[in-house]
Amino acid sequence: MTDHHDTGPYTVRKLWPVDFPAYRRHLLRLDPETRHSRFGGTVSDYFLNNYPDTAQRIGTVVFGGFKDGEIYATAELRPIHLDGSMVDVMAEAAFVVEKGHQHHGLGSALMDRIITTAQNHGIHQLHMICMRDNDRMRKLAARFGARLKFEDGEVLGEIEPAMPTPASMMEESVHDAEGYMTAMLDWRS
Repeated sequence: MTDHHDTGPYTVRKLWPVDFPAYRRHLLRLDPETRHSRFGGTVSDYFLNNYPDTAQRIGTVVFGGFKDGEIYATAELRPIHLDGSMVDVMAEAAFVVEKGHQHHGLGSALMDRIITTAQNHGIHQLHMICMRDNDRMRKLAARFGARLKFEDGEVLGEIEPAMPTPASMMEESVHDAEGYMTAMLDWRS
């Protein structure tokens, strides 16, 4: 995958430790409906305030859609460890874009980064779960080739990323280097 998504005034990049306060603010700004869609139920401010720390501890890779140093969209790639194994052959992807910041291509740009990262980290199966009425997420998953399975009130999307290639590894390295420099410049200002 190549990142050719027009995101207008937004920059899409991996989150670094200096970004986690902005990540926390982003989650706390989510309205109740968006919180429910993202987390599959009602979640409190207390939960959202602690969530970024949990994500850092368990090795989740988080990407953000930034504008003027603030995060307005995120995507997470969270490894699923089977049978206590540390081999990450499966992962879950989760996305959220704040209302008022949708329709800027952020979902597609974030999905592209998630798939490339999964590909380069040896993830063989990528899972996305959303509520049955989450049309945006279902359409995004289908656009990237996900197989959709409807179960109860949820939809499970599955993508099998390609094997890593020199081009995909270079793409991720370039994005990481650019993102790190941008994070440091944003942090200093």
